[in-house]
Amino acid sequence: MHKAILVDDDVAVLAFLKQLVPWEDFGFELAGTYTNALDALEACRGGYPDLILTDIGMPELDGLSLIRRLQSEGAKSRFVILSCHDEFHYAQQAVQLGVQDYMLKESLTRQGIAEMIRKAQVKIEEDKSLKIKVDRLSVQASKSKAAAREQWLREVLSSAYADPSTLLEQLREHGLPARLGHFIPLLFRSHRHQEAIRRYRQEDAVRFIVENAAEELLRDEPDMLFMGHAGSAFFVLYGYRKDLARNPYEHAASAAGKLQRAFAGVLKLEYSVAIGEEASTGASLRRQLIELQEAGERLFYSEGPVAVKKAELQREWNREDPFAYHFHYAERFGRLLLETIDEVGPAVEAFIGLVAERRFQPAAVKQLAWKLALDLLLKLRFGMAYDKERVQQEIGCMTHVSELREWLARFLAEAVAQAGRIASSSKKTEIVDAQNYVRLHLSRKISLEETAEYLHLNPSYFSRLFKKETGENFIEFVNRMKMERAMALISDSRKSVEEAAFSLGYDNKSYFIKLFKQHHGIAPSRIV
Repeated sequence: MHKAILVDDDVAVLAFLKQLVPWEDFGFELAGTYTNALDALEACRGGYPDLILTDIGMPELDGLSLIRRLQSEGAKSRFVILSCHDEFHYAQQAVQLGVQDYMLKESLTRQGIAEMIRKAQVKIEEDKSLKIKVDRLSVQASKSKAAAREQWLREVLSSAYADPSTLLEQLREHGLPARLGHFIPLLFRSHRHQEAIRRYRQEDAVRFIVENAAEELLRDEPDMLFMGHAGSAFFVLYGYRKDLARNPYEHAASAAGKLQRAFAGVLKLEYSVAIGEEASTGASLRRQLIELQEAGERLFYSEGPVAVKKAELQREWNREDPFAYHFHYAERFGRLLLETIDEVGPAVEAFIGLVAERRFQPAAVKQLAWKLALDLLLKLRFGMAYDKERVQQEIGCMTHVSELREWLARFLAEAVAQAGRIASSSKKTEIVDAQNYVRLHLSRKISLEETAEYLHLNPSYFSRLFKKETGENFIEFVNRMKMERAMALISDSRKSVEEAAFSLGYDNKSYFIKLFKQHHGIAPSRIV
């Protein structure tokens, strides 16, 4: 439904037009009638109507002046003048203002006004249809330009980029004149990307919103170019001349702060910014972009959303393999399940404290977290509402260690709760208790009699019950648990065969090797 208003100081004319014209039949809602042009002007500022019928001669503000004022404010309404003046200069002014119809009141008929409104309706719908097409083409062109810039950036960052000497000239094609001569790249990296995805439901939505917001915010910065890179990051390239009076780094930092505040305040999306160094050749710009991308990974351990120079992020990664700690934390997290310990906080803080202090590469830390989570899923036989692909995807999207802390705490709490439900639902809690007792005492010899005494059961009855409920006898279960632990000790914690045997309560190395080969089909000495 289109909207129309009437403006005329002649009340009789307003009544005629309001009551005798079938507005709704022509697809119009009559949104207001005004005897004063100033009142009409004020009402229009809440939203411009599609059609405005106005008289010329009115007190305070005449009809032609009303049209000029509305057009100067950006109104795209169609205007029709109803006038008592049959003078050429009025009609001439109306034509200059783009007025669509000029009708004399003395010749006004119901049929004539209806025909005029019908024509206005057709033209308004044509204009709206055309605007939709133009807007669609504009969006497509914008997407095409953004995709071209993204492809260019991807090629520049890849090792296959062949000719950096043409790089600056190519910037002209993407909207940043090469004549500027000097460039500073900025990397914007989502501070908590998993949180952003939860807020907007999918990564593509985050990317679309951020791209459009950044393009809009940079309209007043003609020498700054937005370049999409990934769902969790994008680049802004600032070009300037060397004789620029202002400090280019200060200007780049100021623009970065403007974007950060706008994203956080309006979109509720927090970004950290890494500011690169000046580049004046294609090769140096490419090097800056690559180094900035690598430095941005160090924001994984930042105190919060920050804006820092690249030089402040160039600390070396710890070259120690974080998987050296896999066995320790697999044991610690596994014990939480066995003992159904609700308080998972200390274990989580110990793990996060370790990786944050040692500053391991984020990709390696996330791989370790995924492996630890997978270990727990296997113990629970996928009883939780997780699967390994989902876990890997969630961890992979994280851009800050605080996200990993929260996710791990939630995951462990759910795993412990699931372990408790499994234990409580078992018809034979004695079997569950026996299995947990074995897992908690794998470092020494465990006999059937000892375990039966712990459960206050007759050893013979316990032996038959265990075989009936699990399908294997008690000693077979003990040896299986010890051999699975032995594999982890030798492969993950790099213990020698002798050390692994001793730590599992075996005095006889040969017997330990025999059991290991029976269980794994390979000698422990061949485990790398």
